[in-house]
Amino acid sequence: MQKFIFVPVVNHFELLEKAVKSIKHNLFDRYIIFNNSEKEIDNSFYARTPFKIWNPERRMTFTETQNIMRQYAIDNKYDYYCFMHNDGEVVGDADVHLVQYTDSLTGNWGAVFTHYDVLCSYNTHAVEAIGPWGDEEWPYQQTGYYLDNDYYRRLKNSGYEIKHLFGESNISDSLELNKVLHNESSNTIRDSEEQRKWDQQQGAVHQHYIKKWGALPPGEIYHQPFDKK
Repeated sequence: MQKFIFVPVVNHFELLEKAVKSIKHNLFDRYIIFNNSEKEIDNSFYARTPFKIWNPERRMTFTETQNIMRQYAIDNKYDYYCFMHNDGEVVGDADVHLVQYTDSLTGNWGAVFTHYDVLCSYNTHAVEAIGPWGDEEWPYQQTGYYLDNDYYRRLKNSGYEIKHLFGESNISDSLELNKVLHNESSNTIRDSEEQRKWDQQQGAVHQHYIKKWGALPPGEIYHQPFDKK
């Protein structure tokens, strides 16, 4: 199975360091830090890891970042690829379990979650089939809020199963999970400038999501986007 992992980052390089240095070597064919910080990332933050920096020509939105990585997987015929939040940290063997489990999958699976999508894998066939993240009318936003809800709903409603490596119970409170994966939630937006941007964009995103699915999560009504029959 051909696979890569990418970790997008905007800020908090000290958390990025924990994230990338917690991932085992020799699990993936390529290790990518997608640098949306608009700054140079000092090598010390990822030294002695297999990770390499991908510097886009400008800061990309979450949607653009996901779509660049999606297209990279399609164009280069990867079987699947993994996404990890830069404020996540593997403190056991969650990454090994994820790769072993994903390697074994066949059929119509779309994504595999650990602690939700703090560390997850995407089936390249599935993401190619359902199309890019977002849609032509999605409001501009830097963050990924509600884009994840939208994309995972599209996967499931298109017949691609969302797998849960550690079960679907309240895994954020699971002692066993906390032994293998840790997440410092939403650190990007704790930055005051990032919070200001989200405050400005939130209303338009909410309105569009309601237009597309009938209500905000978890109360969605429509099975097809925009209630198309």
